[in-house]
Formats: sequence, C-alpha cells, structure tokens
Amino acid sequence: MTTDVRSTLQKRDETGTVRHGGEWLAIWSDPDSLKSEADKRKARESNEALNHLRASLAAAVRSVSQRRDIEVAFDKRQTDSADRVVLRTLASDMSNIDAARGEADAKAGVLRHHDADIHRALSPADVSTARFFTLLEHQRCAALVALSLPGSGANLVAFHHDELDRKDLLNAHLASLIPLSEGVRMVCRDTFLGAADPSIQTAGFRMWDRWLRERFQPDLMAMRAVLHDQRAFGAAALTFLDHLFDALPSKGERQRLTASTPSDADMPVAGDDSRRRESEEGDTVHEIDPGELLFAEEEETERPSGITTAPPRPYRMFTQAHDKVVRAEELSDAGDLHAARKQLDEKLAEYRQDLARLVARLQRRLMAQQMRRWDFDLDEGLIDGSKLDRIVLNPGFSSAFKQEASSAFRDTVVTLLIDNSGSMRGKSVETACVVADILAAALERCSVATEILGFTTSAWKGGKSASDWARAGRPENPGRLNDLLHIVYKDADRPLRRARDSICAMLSPSLLKENIDGEALQWAAGRLLRRPEERKLLFVISDGAPVDQATLDRNDDKMILDGHLRDTIKWIDENTLIELSAIGIKHDVSSHYRSSVRVDAVTELGDALIHMLDRRLSE
Repeated sequence: MTTDVRSTLQKRDETGTVRHGGEWLAIWSDPDSLKSEADKRKARESNEALNHLRASLAAAVRSVSQRRDIEVAFDKRQTDSADRVVLRTLASDMSNIDAARGEADAKAGVLRHHDADIHRALSPADVSTARFFTLLEHQRCAALVALSLPGSGANLVAFHHDELDRKDLLNAHLASLIPLSEGVRMVCRDTFLGAADPSIQTAGFRMWDRWLRERFQPDLMAMRAVLHDQRAFGAAALTFLDHLFDALPSKGERQRLTASTPSDADMPVAGDDSRRRESEEGDTVHEIDPGELLFAEEEETERPSGITTAPPRPYRMFTQAHDKVVRAEELSDAGDLHAARKQLDEKLAEYRQDLARLVARLQRRLMAQQMRRWDFDLDEGLIDGSKLDRIVLNPGFSSAFKQEASSAFRDTVVTLLIDNSGSMRGKSVETACVVADILAAALERCSVATEILGFTTSAWKGGKSASDWARAGRPENPGRLNDLLHIVYKDADRPLRRARDSICAMLSPSLLKENIDGEALQWAAGRLLRRPEERKLLFVISDGAPVDQATLDRNDDKMILDGHLRDTIKWIDENTLIELSAIGIKHDVSSHYRSSVRVDAVTELGDALIHMLDRRLSE
C-alpha cells in the first residue's frame, strides 16, 4: 500500500467514514451509521423521555420516603437495601408507566412507614407464616401512601397487575390457579383502601375476594383500623393469619399450602436481616395451588374449558420459595443466543433440510384442511349460484344459500415440553431445538398457536431448597427437595421470528441439570388450560424417568417423583381435554403415557414428532 493511499484511508470525517478514490466507505462498527436523521432524532427523544421518567420516579421515591439520601437504581443486577431502591418494572418503551409509579410508591412507603426492629420483634418463627406477615406489612405501608396521596392506589393496582402478568396469573379463571399469597395481597390492599369490589376483575380473584371476605371481614377491618400503628397492626395481622390457617382443611394441608407459598414479591423490608430472595422478582413458579381445597364446596364456580377437578398431590414440596419460571432470553446474553443460533444452523444444516421436507408435507396437509368448504341448502348466507334457476321459478324457495365452514383444526394450540436434564446434553438437545424451531414455523403458517417450554432444576442435588431443609433441622421425608427451573422459550402468542434465538438458550451446558417431570407437566398443562383455544395438544420430549438426587436420597419413598408423574398424567387424561403424547429418546415411555413412541436414534426425533402431530391433527 502506497503512502498516499494509506494516508487517504486514515482521513475520517465526523460521521465515522473515510474517503478513498472519491468513494465513501462506511465504517460498520457504528450501528447507527445507516440510520436516517429522523430515526436518530426519534431515538434521542425516546432516550430523553426515558431518562426524564427515571429522574421523576427517583424524585418521587425520595419525596414519598422522606429520604433525600436514598439511591434509586434501574439495574436489575442490583438488589434493594437500606440505602438503595431498585426499580425493575420500567419498560424501555415506557408502556407500563403506571406500574413503574406503583412500584416506586410501594417501595417508598416501606422506607417511610416501616420499622425494622418492630417487625423483627413481632415476626413469627415459622418461615411460611413470616412470609405472609411480611406481605401484610408491605400492604400496610403501601396503603398509607395511597391514603395520603390520591392516585397512588391506582398505581399500586397497576403494579400488581404487571407482576401477575409476568407470572402468567392475571387471567386465571380459578382460585385454584392463584397462590393464596396473591389472593391475600389483593383483598388486604382493597380493604385497607376502602374498596368494596375486587380490584382485579377475573373469576379467580373474585373467588378469592368472596371467600376471604365472607370468613375474615372482622380481622380485615381490625387491621385497617390500626394502619398507622405498626405494633398494633402486627398483632392484628397475627390474629388474622391464625384464623386464616385454621380455616384450611387440616394441619397437614396448612403446612403444605404455606410451604408452597412464595415470598412477597415486593421489596425486602429495608433494614431487615430476615431471609431475602436472591432470585429476580416475578421468577417464582406459581402453579395450580393447593388453594383449590378451599373451594371444594363451591360446585357452581366457573372452571376453564376442559377441566373438571384439580390434580392429585400425592407428594409434597418442602418449599417452592426458590422455584422459578423464566423467559429464555433472561438466561443468556442476546449476543450469545444469536451466536448459538448461527452455530446450530451450520452444524445441523443437512438434518434441517431433510426435516424441512417432512414439515413441508405436514404443512400441505394442514393447509389442505383450510381450503374452502361450504355448507349448502341453508336458509341464510350467500346465494348459491347453482340454484338461481329454482329461485326464478319458485320465488318462495328458501334453501338457496351457502356459508363457508370454518376449518376443524384452526382453533388449536400445541405445546412442546422439552426435558432439559443433563442427560439431554449434546446431540439430543441440539436436535430437539431444531425440531421445535422448524415445527413451530410450520404450525404458525397454518394458524396453529405453538408454545415451546423446557424444564430442569436450578442446581444439582438440592440447591437452596436443600439448604433451607438443613437449616430447618433436616425433617424426615421432606418431599421434593430441589429448586425447579421452568423455562418459556416461546409462548403461544409470540411470533417465532422473535423467539428463534431464545430457543437456543437450551443449548447452554450449564442450564441442563435434573428433571422433575410431574410438576413440569402440571405447569405446562396449567398454561394450556388458561388458553382460549378449544383444542389443546401437549407433546413431551424426554430421555428418561424423573430424577432428582436430593429428593430420592432424603425420602423413604424412592418412587416419589415417578409416582407423581404417573398421577399427573392420569389426571390430565381423565379430567381435562388436553391431548397428551410423549416421545422417549432411547427410553420407553409407554408405561407412563398412553400415546407415546420411542426413538433409538436422535435423528429420528423429528420424524416421530411430525408423524405423531400429523396423526393427532388428522383425527
């Protein structure tokens, strides 16, 4: 390279480009280099608005809490403390401003009205009861803010709505699908603010509102009367909790229900040295709660389509405080996911082509079912041209109309539940990833909603659940003793184009640990039952029986996980309209699932799933 050319290439202007031979060469390291001025201006305005809103929220926290020294952060990697408040609900597009304000008000209220020493002195020794006690204290502090600042009450409700939406609980049609803690949170907040009707107008929350108010209205009003006195409120709250737990069917059910109740989703009480959740807000897994026992007498209550009774719970969980439901994109960096997608496409390109041919055939069959089919000889609709002569000859002829019939399979949702245990590492999980991707694309083109889920545990041999069990004195037969990790790779309403990289999160070797199939199947079924589609198909892909070493080692019943899986399958088959099928990878699952197939080579997985799906949709 000559000196003249070298010097020319070194000449850059303020836009980050260089001039060479009269031509402009773009410097691609600048991601904004090709944006129009209008796009850049719009981005700047959006950032300015977002920063202004953050500044307003921070000022509101300091004003309401009367703490000018408090640090307000918007980084989910940080945690709340006595000197710092972390706000996580503010969306980049500012779509949930009211929820962000509600979170700021709730946390500022705790800082202003909560005394950590009084709370510690009154807090019960039982961990589960203490969680409810803390929840009630948070509601007291939030109510005091709302009563002094008109408008804050609506923000607090919006914050609760946002949290429930993240946990997939907002549209639950049964109280049995909503944890007791969320029902108590809503009813106490509404009572403290003087609201007569439930602030969340869904069937499930209305059931909780009716049940709690009918039985505990005097206790609720007693707490409301002493909101300004933390010590008196604490005594009233303990009385309410005693009456609440006494109303549960039995002592055993009380222990099971409260043990499965998650920690309060609000900020940990500033200054408290009590147990704090290390997981992100909203990550706790919320499944079909044992609270359905509370409504056994209410046969007339509304139930979602296809469900008749709640599933049996033949085994208990020592705690669900550390269980998580997360979106796949929360597990890995976006750049890592994109790189994993590219690597997977290159590695399995040939297999993808072979599988695409099978999927194309399935898609043609499904599209053929969508071709127009008409019902004739009707009294209304569109005029049938083939019968115009009859109308002319006989003006009173009425059966001269036709209507297009809807496709039989269009109102359908398909869930793929993929085992993410350690034994799936390598070729098995890679193939499952490709199969799920291609199959979801084909079904999406045919207007069939598709959901891709995965299940594993957060740790090997127990994790935080086992640590809690050890601190509790190692009681015998503790039940399930590991931290569930349930993953949403693609939900049914999300287009595949926005989830293709997220699906590749399952390729991370550090993700794949142990598998507790029964609760995962119960979780997937619960999500399906909340879907509006009439037909619901659930396919399980697994390579072995449920295994969790901590649970098997600490319980006398060595079939505890296997038994729960069998009971859950039986419940789904006998009491719901979910069509359940399974594919075992080098593992025979026919002893568990009535509709199943075994594949002995990973490359057979795609063929088996496509043929099974084809058979189901053709029925």
